[in-house]
Amino acid sequence: MDLGLREKVAVVTGASRGIGRAAAGALAQEGATVLLTARGEHDLNKAVAELTAAGHDAAGLRVDLSTPEAAGAAVDEAVQRWGRVDILVNNAGGGPAGSDHVRSFDPDTWLDVYRRNVIVPMALSSACLPGMAERGWGRILNVASTMARDPDPRFGSYGAAKAALAHVTRSLAQAYAAQGVMINAVLPGLTRSEGVLSGYADAAAASGRTPEQIEERMMQLQPIAAGRTGEPEEVAAAIAFLCSERASWITGALLLVDGGTVRVLP
Repeated sequence: MDLGLREKVAVVTGASRGIGRAAAGALAQEGATVLLTARGEHDLNKAVAELTAAGHDAAGLRVDLSTPEAAGAAVDEAVQRWGRVDILVNNAGGGPAGSDHVRSFDPDTWLDVYRRNVIVPMALSSACLPGMAERGWGRILNVASTMARDPDPRFGSYGAAKAALAHVTRSLAQAYAAQGVMINAVLPGLTRSEGVLSGYADAAAASGRTPEQIEERMMQLQPIAAGRTGEPEEVAAAIAFLCSERASWITGALLLVDGGTVRVLP
């Protein structure tokens, strides 16, 4: 299926590893020009080099998007290079290290997680939306989490922020659908990204268990109907579709990409 993305310009945040890296690759394979942003220079340069070596039009921007003021830098870079932004994938975010934050509430932690997962994506979206609306075509894809739908006290601050991001997604979708801008979110389940695998390794070292045992325990605490964790490329495939011409009548969707983790009805 041709997704109709040739010559579209995409910005993908948090794109040096994991779901963001896979999403940038999926969009590039469909013919989009992609600006990858990340904080870490080494992994970012490696990701860009892999895409350009494969013949794709891609560039990287090292930027810390932890503040709304920095969000415009990514959009400005894409506009200066290619004249516009057609697609924005808000993947950068994340939560604090360690266990949560419900029994040991710290307002600074919660504010930081909210800023990274809600305010920064909103700032990036706000920088892109006027141009998208003026041209009558745009796609914004927010990477949320199953935690937005299925609360877990171990990840209380993160889940609350992702639930807010889901609300932002639907609010923006309602506001801009008539201008041809489709705004959706994916809610990934437990996915074998570098960050998750690193977390397994840290937990294994702290507990005297193996990373495989840590993953098995995670699946016991939150069973997955498919019987396995996901891969970044599986989430990226859903992202690419929702960013495409083929998703021209889908907006405000909160798509679970979780192997059947969340069992409750919407």
